[in-house]
Amino acid sequence: MLNVPATYSAEAVECLYEVIDILNLNGARCHVIFDSQASRAAVIEADTTEELGEMRHPVLAVLEMERVTSINTILRIKSFWTDSDGAHREVESGSLAKALYKALTIKKQITLVGL
Repeated sequence: MLNVPATYSAEAVECLYEVIDILNLNGARCHVIFDSQASRAAVIEADTTEELGEMRHPVLAVLEMERVTSINTILRIKSFWTDSDGAHREVESGSLAKALYKALTIKKQITLVGL
């Protein structure tokens, strides 16, 4: 089972992820981020909130992938998670999945294959 934190630290986002798209979901500015080393993409709120003295980005969705060949642009979907209990539960998981798919295929030229 995928264990996803409800927030990512601003430092982790800056060090590990590349912002590949910016979008607006129900009035919240969001980033689609991608970690090519871990084959992971996520939709996070662009604005941070403070938690225990640390600036953090709320996470709306995470897509975990794995390489299926030596070609880095073909990835198999391992799991998809959305924060259905979070502040943006009114955002449909299909909208989040579509945002991730669009950003990965258009901005990074990645081909996604099913489970």
